[in-house]
Amino acid sequence: MKESDHSSVWERYVEAKKHAFEEEPPDGKAEPMTIEELERAIAEAAAASGVPETGMPPRASVHPTSRNTWSRWFYRLLVVLFIALIVLLFRWGQRLYQGN
Repeated sequence: MKESDHSSVWERYVEAKKHAFEEEPPDGKAEPMTIEELERAIAEAAAASGVPETGMPPRASVHPTSRNTWSRWFYRLLVVLFIALIVLLFRWGQRLYQGN
């Protein structure tokens, strides 16, 4: 997923919220909306702009994990350390037997 995809989803969410808050009632009275009416207006505006009803994309799509990259490097490091340990133990053993 590209970084631009994240910002466009966020921008659409912000626009939907602005539209829901700034929308004037059809009868022209400017009464404050109830929570239910406001949630319904936000859901309608979000659906009209193509944003999911929740309004926000999943966190995993906005902030992808780098778990695969870190685990790959971790296992590579373990392999290198294991090989180094084998080489060092082999040389240490050669020194012990050659010294006697």
